[in-house]
Amino acid sequence: MGKPRMIILIRHAQSEGNKNREIHQTVPDHRVKLTPEGWKQAEAAGLKLRSLLRPDDTLHFFTSPYRRTRETTEGILNALTSSNPAPSPFPRHTIKVYEEPRLREQDFGNFQPGSSEMARMWSERAEYGHFFYRIPNGESAADAYDRVSGFNDTLWRSFGEDDFASVCVLVTHGLMTRVFLMKWYHFSVEYFEDLRNVDHCEFVVMKRSRENQKYILQNELRTWSAMRREREEQKEPESPIPVRKRWVGSLDGYENEIGRRQARRQNTVEMFADDALDVERVKDVNAKGEVEKKSRGTMAIAQLSNHQETGYARSEASQRSLPSRAKQLPRRLEIAEEGRDGGGSRSGAPSRAGSEASDGRAKPPVPSSMAMALQGQLNRDTSPYRARANTLGDQSEDDEETP
Repeated sequence: MGKPRMIILIRHAQSEGNKNREIHQTVPDHRVKLTPEGWKQAEAAGLKLRSLLRPDDTLHFFTSPYRRTRETTEGILNALTSSNPAPSPFPRHTIKVYEEPRLREQDFGNFQPGSSEMARMWSERAEYGHFFYRIPNGESAADAYDRVSGFNDTLWRSFGEDDFASVCVLVTHGLMTRVFLMKWYHFSVEYFEDLRNVDHCEFVVMKRSRENQKYILQNELRTWSAMRREREEQKEPESPIPVRKRWVGSLDGYENEIGRRQARRQNTVEMFADDALDVERVKDVNAKGEVEKKSRGTMAIAQLSNHQETGYARSEASQRSLPSRAKQLPRRLEIAEEGRDGGGSRSGAPSRAGSEASDGRAKPPVPSSMAMALQGQLNRDTSPYRARANTLGDQSEDDEETP
């Protein structure tokens, strides 16, 4: 017959080890059997194989000696040779089945350790590399590659036999399927490690080309890199997060085009522009030398000191040029004159409320020098009143003020 027209690799159906990995701690790997769902998968695979075959096809099966692969082969043959729903053109006695130990699963080292140790081992294998990492007391994928290489050579030689079947079916394991393809098609180690596992009872079909007699892979193998790309494409676009500018002390406060670090000094008045300070008016006053470039409180006190030294009353124009908080200082001074709580007395001054003369009449309050200065009543030389110090312990020369 010569070369078969088709080579089909089938991974075993679902086993108890696929549902519960801890079973490998007590049951040898080669004795793990199929689940009820696995038997259904095997029979469905038999019906699928029947649909791919021609009535005149002959079959040779090569199966791993593990129980789950042998049971999968049995389920496939039951459905393939069944007379339900119609008589099968493939009688059971015409199908040859061979157990091939070189198609067995990768050796994981007798009974497997606990789940925590297995998780550590899988993590270590992912870091080391799936192909070269050798399981403790077991095999690496490279070891499995060596024995599959020997099987491939044997299989190729058997193609020269006259009675070789037209369809060759290999019932094996997931990793052995990938290793077989790696050897046959000369895959690189990197591509092998990028390949994802095949599903249970999935068919990997190789058809012989009539032109060059080479076997063409009919499947598009799934890879981890392709899966990652698909997940990235399926992700919803996220709104871009604005990147904060890095302040480096340049002319504009941020990094300039040439990247030089230049300090930018900011006027104190501009720093407090958000607090309702009239920046433009204050700049005009600064230009005339009447107000210093200080904080708002310092500017107001400096303006008041200027009035006190010159002894002239503030005009409406000067009141409008002062910041609003400076305009409120006379009222604050009046409150301070009455005391911090508005009812007591400041140091060295009598209280307005509750203070009476000896004849029972209310004694008029004595204005402070600061209040008199603000009202334009105080002059060094011509004022009819004399300034009396308001500081605690500082008394004037006269005991009482003379009208």
